[in-house]
Amino acid sequence: MYEPTHNSNQVIEENINKPGRHVMFLSADWCGDCKAIKPFIQDIKNEVEQTASWFDADRDMNIEVATKYNMRGIPSFVLFENGQEISRIGHGERLTPKEILNWYQTTL
Repeated sequence: MYEPTHNSNQVIEENINKPGRHVMFLSADWCGDCKAIKPFIQDIKNEVEQTASWFDADRDMNIEVATKYNMRGIPSFVLFENGQEISRIGHGERLTPKEILNWYQTTL
């Protein structure tokens, strides 16, 4: 099962502001919907990493980042390109792997 990497706020900001495309997976250990999707995250990450980098954020440990970018619902997936948010999916609802991959593929 996928275990998100715990990143500092600084590392997350650096990832957001790197040139290119980057997907952030925002979750929390206590989140039931986050736990439900964890078995599928590695497959989603593998697909995304064909065209973008991937990094994780924890809703509680990275509250500064979550607040700055108005990220309230988890799990969420946020696409950044060259430091700008392009798209996001997830506002606290349970997402299927197909919904997440369809969302990402529409951003290509």
